[in-house]
Amino acid sequence: MIRMLLTVFLGCLVARGLTPDQVVVVYNADSKRSEQCARAYCHKRAVPASRCVAISGVKGETITRQLFDTKIRYALLQIAQQKNWSLPSMRSGGLIPVRAMVLMPDIPLRIREDAEPGKKPTNQTQNCASVDSELMLLGAKYDIKGPLNNPFFNKVGRLEDAKPPVLAVCRIDAPDDNTIRRMIHFPAEVERRGLWGWTVVDQGGPYKQGDAFFTEIARLAREKGQPLFHEESRALLPPTFPLMQDTSVYFGWYTNPAYGPFHPKQHADFRFAPGAIACHLHSFSGTSVKSPNTWVGALLQRGAAVTTGNVFEPLLAGCVRFDVFYDRLLKGYTVAEASLMATPWISWQTVVLGDPLYRPFEQLSRNRGDGGNVFVQWRRLMAATGGNRTGLMQSVQSQLARAEGPQLMEMLAWHLAEQKDYHTAIECFGQVARRAQSERNRVRSQLLQASLAFIAKDERYGRQLMQRILETTTQSPFRPAIQKTAETYMPELRPAPKPRPEPQKK
Repeated sequence: MIRMLLTVFLGCLVARGLTPDQVVVVYNADSKRSEQCARAYCHKRAVPASRCVAISGVKGETITRQLFDTKIRYALLQIAQQKNWSLPSMRSGGLIPVRAMVLMPDIPLRIREDAEPGKKPTNQTQNCASVDSELMLLGAKYDIKGPLNNPFFNKVGRLEDAKPPVLAVCRIDAPDDNTIRRMIHFPAEVERRGLWGWTVVDQGGPYKQGDAFFTEIARLAREKGQPLFHEESRALLPPTFPLMQDTSVYFGWYTNPAYGPFHPKQHADFRFAPGAIACHLHSFSGTSVKSPNTWVGALLQRGAAVTTGNVFEPLLAGCVRFDVFYDRLLKGYTVAEASLMATPWISWQTVVLGDPLYRPFEQLSRNRGDGGNVFVQWRRLMAATGGNRTGLMQSVQSQLARAEGPQLMEMLAWHLAEQKDYHTAIECFGQVARRAQSERNRVRSQLLQASLAFIAKDERYGRQLMQRILETTTQSPFRPAIQKTAETYMPELRPAPKPRPEPQKK
């Protein structure tokens, strides 16, 4: 009986946090789409109608500091006073607590630099920022030059526990209306069953500090029994790479604009799993929400429900810490709570796209899940065997003939590769390729099998495998990725550089 009560109590602790009656929804009164999206979101999330408010007199993604102050900040402060809201940054306020804000489509994104004539701003004196980051301090008095430390960074707890308190701000917007509708409707539906799928970590950036964040994300995924696709080389995932369609989490860096499977004009059939979290670390990943060429735009169009970006140069220390973000989501927190805990600086360059109330991993944090879900099956296998190679091999081999068998085998292959058991992983990827039901899954397994052979220093076998792939995929839609991967390990296949034209004499 005591154990049962304790289980219920712990479950309540996980569920406790941001609620719909603590969220304010802001839309642009001059945009019919913005108002319609605001109404749809409030209906979907049961946000009280009194919390849905409008601003006007602004348009475009970039505005001046003066317009931000007069048309957004002061306007919202006036509304807060009229509605008796208690904003986190106000020393005294009304009776109705507000902990988070979600900005609807067509609310400006960036505040441009307002520098003194003849003076070049530094990182500590510049006042350009994201609208969202400035609104985190709505109601507070502060110096707008340079970033401020976020008092809630890397903490664990409720939003009201921040000292001093700050407002969590997210936005819902995207390059097209269909994507915006998915951002509004999918999260509430997905969280009922939980977000299940592959975690993809593509590290190998230019700075050790940043790579450490991605190493930690991979560790967290393994610890939680999440199937992990972990790419550690400096090479980028090439365009048309046949990434798994049931990818639910993606963290990568460091290139711009959007590239690889997420390229806006190549391989348009790739889609993330519904409700996916997908973030790419780059200084200018969020300079526009409307453009599919930016990382935030590209990832959202590919089906992601949540992403983050930077509207101007933030410095690495000022970027959202993806490892902290992922950790808090895994613990069952909402997107609003997790993103605020993961944001080092405020009054700065960050923007978070997604439903602030979305709890993608609440089911995971409660150890729940549909028994027929192959990702739940893998998690249970990992728990039952402790990740032991022999136990996993026996369990997966016994299920290989079933429909979910090849998927479990691919999860095992990656698990073994993470443990540096390359030769067994190569064998497992080969079994997946032979049993794959789609060209996407077959080509991916073949490429990973060949790549691991090169990594394991078995160049002869790697060349044999890669040559076979090249010969049998001449008409494949994944051919660009196949060719690029082959050139990575077999440099002689790279096209000769074009000769530079001789300078012309004048």
